Amino acid sequence: MTHAGHSLIGDPTYGGRRKLSEKALSIAGINAAKSFPRQALHAAVLGFEHPVSGENLRFEAPIPDDMAALISALRNK
Repeated sequence: MTHAGHSLIGDPTYGGRRKLSEKALSIAGINAAKSFPRQALHAAVLGFEHPVSGENLRFEAPIPDDMAALISALRNK
C-alpha cells in the first residue's frame, strides 16, 4: 500500500513519512491519525476452507470503537 501511495496509519515500518495535508484532512483528522496508537488495520470478515475437514469457515468481527472514531475523524473535513 505504501508503494501505491496509501501507507497504513500506525505502521512503524510501512506507515510512510508522508506529511498529512490540511487540504485533504481536517485538523481533527490529522490529529487523530497522528495520535492513533496502533496499526489502523482490521479484518471485518475472514474465511477459509478448513485443511482437514474441508468445511468452509467464516469469521466476522465488528470494527473496534477506536478505529470507528478514527474513520469518523478522517471523513469529516
